[in-house]
Amino acid sequence: MHIRSPVGVSLACCLAAWSVVTPANARVGTARRDPPLLFGAGPHVPRGPVDLDPGLPTGPRLAEELSRPPTAGAACSARLPVCVQRGSNVAGLDALRALEALELAYQRVVQALALPTPLADDGLGGSDALDWYVSREPALITVPDAIGLGGFDRAAAFCKGGGSGDPWIMERDATLCVAEAIAKRLAPGESASVQRAFATELWWITGRVTSVDVQDIDDAQAHPERALAGRSAAMSAAGALLLDFLERARSSQDSAGLITSLVSAAADRTPSQAPSWNDEPDIFDVLRHSLDEDAGKMATLLGQYGVSRSFLGDRDDGGHAPYAEWAGAFGRPNYDWVLKFSSLPRRVRASRAIEPTGIEMVWVDLDEVPLGVSLGFESEWEAPVAFRWTLISVDEQGREMARVDVPFLERGRSSEGRVVNLTGVRAVLAIGVNLGGVDLTHPFDPDLDPFEPQSCTLYFARM
Repeated sequence: MHIRSPVGVSLACCLAAWSVVTPANARVGTARRDPPLLFGAGPHVPRGPVDLDPGLPTGPRLAEELSRPPTAGAACSARLPVCVQRGSNVAGLDALRALEALELAYQRVVQALALPTPLADDGLGGSDALDWYVSREPALITVPDAIGLGGFDRAAAFCKGGGSGDPWIMERDATLCVAEAIAKRLAPGESASVQRAFATELWWITGRVTSVDVQDIDDAQAHPERALAGRSAAMSAAGALLLDFLERARSSQDSAGLITSLVSAAADRTPSQAPSWNDEPDIFDVLRHSLDEDAGKMATLLGQYGVSRSFLGDRDDGGHAPYAEWAGAFGRPNYDWVLKFSSLPRRVRASRAIEPTGIEMVWVDLDEVPLGVSLGFESEWEAPVAFRWTLISVDEQGREMARVDVPFLERGRSSEGRVVNLTGVRAVLAIGVNLGGVDLTHPFDPDLDPFEPQSCTLYFARM
């Protein structure tokens, strides 16, 4: 492992706003906007420090396997600090194509979006450039290198794998490589899923959709009960949707400004002899701090995100970020239950346990609605978690007509709501988010993966 000498990094640098050039393909929507996060939200109410339980993990292992793959030759850019290291099973022409994709990714992410450059790796790849070791391994992995401890953590990186022959997927892998290297410069202790989610959102902003993106969205929507983030990069799709939601609905900055600020503000300090990164704070801590450590505000934010997951793909009505209409039918959520109004009253139990920050969705089809009848809702769950519930009325075209935010109680174990006006309503969606956490003093932390999922029961009745 190569460790840099300690060099201090100022918090002002980490929190600096970037002058961003919005790419031509940036999406514009008409969703209602709440106050922005981090910047422009008004006076911040300071809170006391959070007590950390020494028995809980704080980040990924620091001593990862850092050996670089063997190379059959390098192709380096003459104008940008990027190189492609060719594996023995990769043709020279494919390596040149990968270099072209890496140059394009660097131009889009670093130059067009004006984001921080990846750290130099002290010549570990033959130069200070960002190295991509292209091979026939399908999965791209970004590895921290030239680690710096002392002051705020920082790390250079190299990438390996991802040698697809598809030019679009190669372009995507190149963007993930550059973006994850930036994440490792800003907050190397962040979980792999958060870093990959950050990189994926930068790809969605600057690139074009591939079959891999559609597949990732399909997987995430098929399992909304899964957590937004964890230790594995394979969990990144739902986290990328969260970051896309924040960019579209809660940002007062230019493209990628908010999400990069979140990652920067999650800069950590790890003792030099520690076995693991100190991922405290992580970006969820930053979000909570931006919301004044108010559990109700955080519940509202995650509740709004949960609603957005019901309007992805071909269910997009133009009023809910993120705008993933490109996912088509693959973006449709998997409703746990589909109930007919004529069959009520019904009490059902979530068919799959819901991980922290996971979502439970139920569709109540209004196949008949007697005049003057309303819909009653009740949910119950067990300690120590809390659920945030929203009831959405939609019309024949699937557009939101009305919304009932079921009252949230941080220490509650049940909640009740009622949809009174059912005139013209085609269906009512019940959407609940497990806010997670070990207890009230230890809220959701992606480093606590594997998580303990929770279940809930839901009761619907005609009133």
